[in-house]
Amino acid sequence: MTETVVGRSTLGPIADLLGAGGQAKVYRVTGLTLADVPGPLVYKEYREGHAPPHGLHTLVNRRLRLDAATRARLDGLTAWPVRVVEQDGNVAGVLMRLIPESFFHQRVLPSGTTSSTLCEIQHLFVEPRRTARLGMPTPSTAERMLIIRDFASAVHLLHRHNLVIGDLNSKNAVFRLEARPAIMLVDCDAIRIKGSVAVVRQLNAPDWEPPEGSSLSQATDLYKLGLFVLRCLSPGDQASVSRDPRRADSLLDDEGRRLLRAALGAAPGARPVARDWGRHFDRILEAAYGTPRRAAAIAPPRSGTNATTTGWRRDPTTGSWVPAG
Repeated sequence: MTETVVGRSTLGPIADLLGAGGQAKVYRVTGLTLADVPGPLVYKEYREGHAPPHGLHTLVNRRLRLDAATRARLDGLTAWPVRVVEQDGNVAGVLMRLIPESFFHQRVLPSGTTSSTLCEIQHLFVEPRRTARLGMPTPSTAERMLIIRDFASAVHLLHRHNLVIGDLNSKNAVFRLEARPAIMLVDCDAIRIKGSVAVVRQLNAPDWEPPEGSSLSQATDLYKLGLFVLRCLSPGDQASVSRDPRRADSLLDDEGRRLLRAALGAAPGARPVARDWGRHFDRILEAAYGTPRRAAAIAPPRSGTNATTTGWRRDPTTGSWVPAG
């Protein structure tokens, strides 16, 4: 069985700071690779007093115990803790997969210089013309549906393995359009096993609070998934704080509107599970393109186009969304 722990000294020189927050700093690791982890690693070093007192080994071990195919799916959908880092017998931090370059976007600033920007899902809620002016990707409606479908797949995978995500918000998931529209969940050390205490305290980000308050569960994950569906499909003014399912009515059929209203309702047990969303968008994409994979081949709209409608129109006979043109 692979050990869940590595020593701080085995990481080699730590100098490339990638980011810092109130609880930790994140560094690129160049002196260590792991045979079971695809690609480079980062080291999240907890600040003094913020190292989790328990549970981190369990999260690491949960991944290591998965079969190879499921572990590969988890690694593709999340930046999961892969080893606990200890120093002098104490938890110092955690190793995770480096977020792949495909989740970054090289944008041109007004000065003419370029900047590599992480594509956090908050960018999906901005009005597309403004997004284009800022030099960020402007996905079409079909690409947005594929991103939602991938998000639902991630939630379903974690829920199927008895996990609670908890703090789903606009900054702890990232997206890409290259190759195939997809998402990756980050900050996964805050995920907990259902029935246990979280490694890092699970919180509600502002504007993502569920109706039932601060008690986080798989049901609150499903509420936040519903918020993502709404906000991703209806970018623009106030989208990042909207909870009104009517905003997305024009982009959803009767089933989609029913699912969204149930997802954003106050009854936790009535919310659609993630698989329901995945199957819904599979059906929509299959009706329009034959398979979701064919939909993934859609070229992104040119900069400045209105991405909320690009590529789709409603068939007046069937009422279904079909490719425009």
